[in-house]
Formats: sequence, structure tokens, C-alpha cells
Amino acid sequence: MPLSTVSVTCLYLATGLYVLGLVFFILRKELLTGAIFFSGFLFHTMSQISRGWFIGAFTPIAIVEEIFFLPWCLAFLTLVLRYFVKDNRLVYSTLSPVLFFSFIALIYPKGVFPPSPQIQTIFSPLFFVFEVLAHACFCIGAWFSLQYLYHRNYAGFFSSIVIWGFIFYSIAQVVGAIWCYLGWASLFNWSERHLQSAAIWCFYAAFLHIRLLSGWDTKKKARLAIAGFALVFLLSYLGHLGEMNAARLGG
Repeated sequence: MPLSTVSVTCLYLATGLYVLGLVFFILRKELLTGAIFFSGFLFHTMSQISRGWFIGAFTPIAIVEEIFFLPWCLAFLTLVLRYFVKDNRLVYSTLSPVLFFSFIALIYPKGVFPPSPQIQTIFSPLFFVFEVLAHACFCIGAWFSLQYLYHRNYAGFFSSIVIWGFIFYSIAQVVGAIWCYLGWASLFNWSERHLQSAAIWCFYAAFLHIRLLSGWDTKKKARLAIAGFALVFLLSYLGHLGEMNAARLGG
């Protein structure tokens, strides 16, 4: 079986298991939810790894393409949080955003963008690893912010995840500057992509400072975290959806 077929098949299996996990989550069967979710994550991991050989030659940039890598990062962070947060009900509620972005990956073209000379450096995939991991943190932080606004018993928890997202995003900007210099002989370009990244970074830098003001209670911080991920979705994620009709290798 070609690895491209393995990648797509495992993605469908992973999504199916996530759906089943959500069903057991709704039925309040946390042990079954955890077991099924972990099984789905294993298939998801196999899908991402085999995607690296989607066109017959190893292309690391294909593994970290955001449409496919973001739901994997969300699932990975869910498993990490499982060991640091005692409330399983809260942790596995992230199945909803995992499924949402997994469904988008299912309908998205599975092919790989033709490799270019600029991505023939380790800094290219490293940039996307940290950027997408940051987006996943912003997403889960916003999700837990919603949980707080509805239940009011998870104060401050979402803020810590957003801070980790800001750390990952800052690392991505440094790595991206190195990649930009190696590929385009400039640390920064006044392009739409770079300006959008700068806007997102400035927003979350402001979040870190505003949250320290005495007048900003947890409720306001939660709303700001939700607005932050809305900004990420509009400026970054929708840009990838706009590339659905772009030329690809392998489908």
C-alpha cells in the first residue's frame, strides 16, 4: 500500500475514533474516552509521519502543514494536559476543537506543495512546528476560556496555556527570521504573511501585559483570549483554506 494511501486512511481512522471518543465523553465514560482518544492519536501520528513520504520522497514540510498538523498538535496537547490536570472532564472537552479541525483536514486536498529551494533547510519545518504548536495553545486557551465563562471554576488555567503559546510563537518568529534570511536574504519582509504574524505576536504580547492590570478580572482576560484565537483564525488559518485550489503533488 502506498504511504500516501496509508496517510489518508489513518487520518480517517483517527477522526472516526475521535468521534467515538466524543460520544463516550458525552455519555460520561471517561476511561473509554481516554482509551479511544489515545488510539485515535496513534493513528493520527501514523498519518502525519507517512505524510512525509506522500510524494515518494521524504518532505518534512508536508508533515507540518498547518491544516493537517494543527489537529494533531491539539490532540498532543490534550494528552499532555491529561497528566497535569486532574479534571478529565475538562481535558477531554478539547475533543470538540480536535474534531472540528480534523474534519477540515478530511475535506482539504491531501497533496503536497511542490518543494522549493527556500525550504531546503531545517529552519523551515522548525518554524512551522513552533508556529502551529503556538496556534494549538492559543486554540486550547480560548476553549478553556469559554469553559470558564460558562462555569466560572477554572480561573487562571487558560492563561497559562496562552502564555506557553506566546513562548512557542516567539520562538517561531526567531526561527522564521533565520529561515527568511537564508531563503530570501532578509530577516523580515513587508509582506502580508509577515505583517499578520507581527500583528498576532503584538496582540498576545499585549495580552501578557494587560492581564496584569488590576482592573482586568479573569472574565475580561478570558474574552481577550477568545478574541486572540479569533484573530489567529482570521489572519493565519483562513489563509491556508484559501490555498485549497493551489497546485499540489499527489492529489
